[in-house]
Amino acid sequence: MKPVKPINQQRRAWLTNAALSGLGVTITPPTSASDFLKGLFMPSHITPETAFMKWDISFCKYSIDIDPRANSSLETLWADNWLKDAQGDTVARFFSGFGATWGAGSSDMGGTNPKGSRLPKTIHLSYYDYQEDRFYRLEAELPLHRIYELFFKEPKTVSKNSPRYGQVVPRFSALRFGIAPQGFIMLWASSFTHQVELQTYRAQIIRDIDVKSYNAKLPGGTFTLQEDRWKELKAWRFKPETIEKIKAGWVADPQWYMRHIRVKFPWRHRLAGNVSRLIELDSYKGSGEFETVGAWEMAMYQQMATMRGIPETAKFWFEDKSGQRHYLWLEFHLRQRAGGEADLRDVRAAFDQLYPGRQLEDNDYFPGDEDMSTVEVTVGDDPDQITAALVKGNQRIPLPVGKVQRFALQPGAHWNGQPSPQPEIIKLFQTGPDV
Repeated sequence: MKPVKPINQQRRAWLTNAALSGLGVTITPPTSASDFLKGLFMPSHITPETAFMKWDISFCKYSIDIDPRANSSLETLWADNWLKDAQGDTVARFFSGFGATWGAGSSDMGGTNPKGSRLPKTIHLSYYDYQEDRFYRLEAELPLHRIYELFFKEPKTVSKNSPRYGQVVPRFSALRFGIAPQGFIMLWASSFTHQVELQTYRAQIIRDIDVKSYNAKLPGGTFTLQEDRWKELKAWRFKPETIEKIKAGWVADPQWYMRHIRVKFPWRHRLAGNVSRLIELDSYKGSGEFETVGAWEMAMYQQMATMRGIPETAKFWFEDKSGQRHYLWLEFHLRQRAGGEADLRDVRAAFDQLYPGRQLEDNDYFPGDEDMSTVEVTVGDDPDQITAALVKGNQRIPLPVGKVQRFALQPGAHWNGQPSPQPEIIKLFQTGPDV
């Protein structure tokens, strides 16, 4: 492993700026405009334990790789799931199933206070996994100080999504929990624009309980579990042969989620071909992480050496050589691995060829400029002429390109058919929020 190189002056300035910038809100919910304005500048006594803001939670789950059309079935246990703050007060409750594909996230019944609350310090999560016929419980501390840093200290960004299009928003404002096989759990800090890993956990098996005895203890009118486990799996489109494999002892491998797809490499995006300027991009990784790079951040993105998960999809906003603004979305895969998860084996093979032997433990390596490769997307004059390759020096490895969408846009716009935004909004997307 190469030694870590010193950070150059420009990179240090950006990191310092990112660390120091951060608007917050007051401890108690603002009840008036004056209260809100008072909360825009974080008093020195605000701490991770007392900081207050609007935040949310969401959930996702693993898929069944031996049966791509099947949808794994997991259910939270009744009245046995919550998040508590440092004072021991409940700040979120949730129940029902975990609906979304890995990394995507869906909101279950319950949730956080829509008026806001303190940040959570502990989690109590209980659920039943139909595939494994097991009850699990996680009681753990959350990385409160890291959550606080991301929610309050990270530079804010500008939303491209409705209903907050053109508004300044926190870079992180949600927690997302991913349920992997055999009780493994991933925690991300998330928002509409960014998602990064925070921590991994392992829930404990709850012994001396089965579905029938659990249902018998529930009050009338509550959510019971399906006592015919195989009927439940059939309802979630499990093939008969898949059910037979489960009966014979097959269980999903948690290491796909906890190790394999989390391995990072030093790379960045680049557009080539009929492109005069890359303006903005959204980059989604196979690991579940994603990032938005605004126009005001693009120069630094193109200079900073950073480790990233392998690419899954990307959105680009660019100008062609005639000055026409475009939107381009593409997938770096041709098929699904399972249940909405992309099959990224070809992409991973390309990265392994360029960076052989890389493991999860190498993710903390701080790369230098000479380590960086580019995922180069070449844009032809014809909308169908889109190709991709992993490029480093003289090495050029083709990457798959699946579905593609490409639209010509109005000046300053982001979406097909959208008129040009107001000049002040266009300027905000160009210069970014005030620091």
